[in-house]
Amino acid sequence: MSESPQSPTLSALSDGLAAAVERAGAGTVTVDARRRLPASGIVWDDQGLIVTASHVVEREEAIQVGLANGAAVPATLLGRDLSRDLVLLRVETGGDALTPAPRRTAPVRVGNIVLAVGRPRVGGGPTATFGTVVAIGQGRRTTSAASLISAEVTMLPGFSGGPLVDVTGEIAGLNTSGPARSGGVTIPVAQIERVATEVQAHGRVRHGWLGVTLQSVTLPEGTRDDAGEQTTGLLVVNIASGSPAATAGLIVGDILIALDDQDLVDVADLQQNLTGDRIGTALPARVLRGGERREIAVTPAERPEPTRE
Repeated sequence: MSESPQSPTLSALSDGLAAAVERAGAGTVTVDARRRLPASGIVWDDQGLIVTASHVVEREEAIQVGLANGAAVPATLLGRDLSRDLVLLRVETGGDALTPAPRRTAPVRVGNIVLAVGRPRVGGGPTATFGTVVAIGQGRRTTSAASLISAEVTMLPGFSGGPLVDVTGEIAGLNTSGPARSGGVTIPVAQIERVATEVQAHGRVRHGWLGVTLQSVTLPEGTRDDAGEQTTGLLVVNIASGSPAATAGLIVGDILIALDDQDLVDVADLQQNLTGDRIGTALPARVLRGGERREIAVTPAERPEPTRE
């Protein structure tokens, strides 16, 4: 029976995808930190840094990481970012036992072929599913949510915390099906890099704070031209004494419509833009006061720890 003219192309694609899984799999580990099935993780560097989904790390001690060579080693929890469902772990092992997963430098695009890779069993090989990128951001305009990747790949049990990779095996992001998310999404590499840098520099993930209580409101008709297509903003209903907002001159009744050129449609928009790297940096805030637009510079501080009774 003669071979179809398309067969060599399909065969090359198949071999290429298998090679991509093998390449990414070398930097994919098992994370055993919960009572049920273990999850997956990504080797972030050759110094023992492992990144995975926060919701799969249910305990802070007795964490085991299964390496690609079959060894199981203890891990220490370095820090979490619950808002992004990320956690960083550290394993103590020789550098030869760790192969950092190669990272993609350019963002993926809708339509790109991708693979979800996991290693949900200590001593087991990598597993993978195949699909395409179907959306970026799901219509969100904030810095962090606007770059979340939605891919039509099957998230098998234990895949949370593992990588989404392109056809060369380079990581586009970390897959999570965390309890706070409707369906699985992928956290892009750039966000993971920021969290990893923050945790390694400060031992935790810091969050910016303005010291305001806000309520989402509809912008008055006569002011919407100043806000472009934006129809809602954040009404300031309270300001903490001595807070960054008070120092900047914000007053109760102001309506925040943008921070550092990012529209503020709801409170989540502000929270997701107050990342740790913005602490201590003056940011331009666009405000409606008495129906007139104003530009005010505000410098976020680190969010205070909640007080315990």
